[in-house]
Amino acid sequence: MNNKTLQNVPPEDMSPNPNNPRLFFDDESMAELRKSIEKVGILVPLTIFENTKEIPKTKYILLDGERRWRVAKELSLPTVPVNIIDEPKDITQNILFMFNIHHYREEWELFPTALKLEAVIKALGTDSETVLSQFTGVKPSVLRRCKTLLWFPHKYREILLDRTSKVSTDFFIELYPIAKRLSLEPEYGFSNGLVVLIDRLIEVFLEGRTIVDVKEFRDVRRSMGYYDAVGRFSVFKGMLSNFLSSPEAKLEVFASPELEADQARRNILRYISYLSANLKEVNPDAISDFVVAEQLENLGNLIDDLLLKIG
Repeated sequence: MNNKTLQNVPPEDMSPNPNNPRLFFDDESMAELRKSIEKVGILVPLTIFENTKEIPKTKYILLDGERRWRVAKELSLPTVPVNIIDEPKDITQNILFMFNIHHYREEWELFPTALKLEAVIKALGTDSETVLSQFTGVKPSVLRRCKTLLWFPHKYREILLDRTSKVSTDFFIELYPIAKRLSLEPEYGFSNGLVVLIDRLIEVFLEGRTIVDVKEFRDVRRSMGYYDAVGRFSVFKGMLSNFLSSPEAKLEVFASPELEADQARRNILRYISYLSANLKEVNPDAISDFVVAEQLENLGNLIDDLLLKIG
């Protein structure tokens, strides 16, 4: 990068970067930027490099500053301040430069980021979150969500790129643990069986009668996890089949007395663990009043009765 110089270049002499992970530009933030540039001009120079390709026809390609470039064109500014750098040696380096320049300033929308990460993963030959984070500057938690979206069949990418769709990235992220486990079953295999499943769940979600919030997938996941753990996954698949085939089915399909009992057992164990840890450290003088003593006595009696029933 030894070609960096500050110059003034006409906006018409440059084109957007075809590998820019940012595909969407928020109208409100663009309006604010326009007001700022109208008032004080462009304070942060754009970053560009000389174009050696036949397409586009412009002399330069943007590496950083597409929002400022768009506003400059709207305002018909004769020139904009730029730093001219050496052309990235390949698409991967191009994308990595943009990740490291842009992403620290403002995170891109998730799925466009995922699409560009896909190219980086292929070029680096690894999907290690540690390696990808080092190269791109993207947080591991964001990388994990991007990889989740990339796991789904390609047919859903159009939905994920549609900003007006009710089926958002959160829908697929919440669905992922369920779809991933079911994809191991013959009837839900990747990708035909899986597509049928996902298409039907999208229909149910868009109907808005049974699933109104994507977080409700967690109820399904909880049921799936229980029946998988006890070696009765076929029971869960039966529940799922009934849910998908019946227009009137509710999420209560996935509830059962044994699941509720298991949840109660888990809660009791969690409370016992909490009490055991805290009662060991408690100062008796700090809780020496009648109300606390009475509650502890009642608790002791309940525990004694339960122990007798357990046998």
